[in-house]
Amino acid sequence: MDLLLHISTSLHDLLLTRRGFTGQTGIFPEQLSQISLMQQKESDVTPPDLEKLGKDDPMSASTTPRDELAFSKLCRGHRFLTPLEESRLKCRTDTRGTYPPPCPRRGAQPRPAHPRLQGCPLATPDRGGQGLGATHGEAPLEQAATAIGLNSGTISVRSSHTAWLRDDTHATVRSVSAKVAALTGLDVEDDAGGEALQVNLYGAAGHYIPHHDFVGAHYKAWEMQPPDGRTLALHPLGDRIATFMFYMNDVEEGGRTVFPRARVGVEPRKGSAVFWWNLLPTGMSDFRTLHGACPVIRGTKWVSNKWIKHHPQLHRRPCPVI
Repeated sequence: MDLLLHISTSLHDLLLTRRGFTGQTGIFPEQLSQISLMQQKESDVTPPDLEKLGKDDPMSASTTPRDELAFSKLCRGHRFLTPLEESRLKCRTDTRGTYPPPCPRRGAQPRPAHPRLQGCPLATPDRGGQGLGATHGEAPLEQAATAIGLNSGTISVRSSHTAWLRDDTHATVRSVSAKVAALTGLDVEDDAGGEALQVNLYGAAGHYIPHHDFVGAHYKAWEMQPPDGRTLALHPLGDRIATFMFYMNDVEEGGRTVFPRARVGVEPRKGSAVFWWNLLPTGMSDFRTLHGACPVIRGTKWVSNKWIKHHPQLHRRPCPVI
């Protein structure tokens, strides 16, 4: 077993190096095949001094040295929230309707410095058997991952295999969309309120550096001169107002989803999910939702994303009264 683990971590180091993942040095100061992640975390006892790197820019789409430091620390399992901040985190069960509510009450609003992130345990379909991993039959749906965002196209900053599954692909896919609709109170139907379900497989060293899910449609439509007509034509239903991410399996080590500007990380646990708003109530991009997928050290990671569009939610998450 020790030999197999050594081969796995050695492969992880080799793949990251070959793919030119420049963030490896910052995330894992030593090669994992030489010093384990636990040992690296235990030896790194100095709290990160983020103040030396300047203040956060809430309107920045690009990652800053402050973001990169927070990302690396969170990937190694460090915690940034103070005991007082953690004491304010609450768990609740709401059986009166949809959860989370599309427009939370004033008393449930988060601190202004952080976006609204919510995690919840769910009974989600797994990657095998009759789950999402088997819905495509023998058709090779996997493709090299690409990004749709402020800078679109095929990218080298992400390493995963991706498939897009429409609701009419399989009953399991339809059940996932129905669950998202029930939990969020939003319209998520294909081509009406949501995008097709994206399924991602991250293998050894699979990762996605910090990024945003929104495409910046508000800025490109109302603030750019002249407006970006191509973006508006590609997204007639508006920007991605929210993201619902399912974790489809347990990951042996690594693979966290971390939010550097919110200073929190989420462990991939089978059957759980995380939901967040990508846009502010005004429809403008929320740059605090910067997030990334930490490299998988051992095992594989299966996740699925349901992106929800802005315009169809007009009466479900109305603009605030000014």
